[in-house]
Amino acid sequence: MRASIRELRRHDWSALRCGCGQSGAHLAESFSRLLNARSTQETIGYTLENHLEVQSMLFEVAPHAVPVMLTALGEDLHDSVRGHFLGMLEYLVTGESHQSEIEAGRPDLEEECIAAVREGIVVLYTEAASGDAEAAFDILEFVDEDEDRLGYYRSVLAARRSP
Repeated sequence: MRASIRELRRHDWSALRCGCGQSGAHLAESFSRLLNARSTQETIGYTLENHLEVQSMLFEVAPHAVPVMLTALGEDLHDSVRGHFLGMLEYLVTGESHQSEIEAGRPDLEEECIAAVREGIVVLYTEAASGDAEAAFDILEFVDEDEDRLGYYRSVLAARRSP
């Protein structure tokens, strides 16, 4: 079994609030479909938008989704799913807790997401080196506290792309 599926199963999604107004129970199916998709067609109807976040306002499910997406980025994913996960990670590290989450005692979901991304930061540097560097660096700018490392990778990868 893939590590991303194990990570997905580690969480009790039904106990978490989702941006759609339901519990996060349905996210296990959405994630499974995305993780197993081999074509863009197979991803239709399965998105994390308006579930983890709504207009960059984060919900309780968000920080739990981060390790699933990071683990998946280290695996074989369809390009559209890889792009979706990278986009979602950027929303999660730049967003803020929805008012309902603040009222429920979760005012720092963005900090939880940033901390979760930092735990798997090497995955983003791997993505920058061998995948979508621009998307990876968009996330790394918000999460990597080591400016020397960020600058080094930017310069090395920029030099590699130069003619």
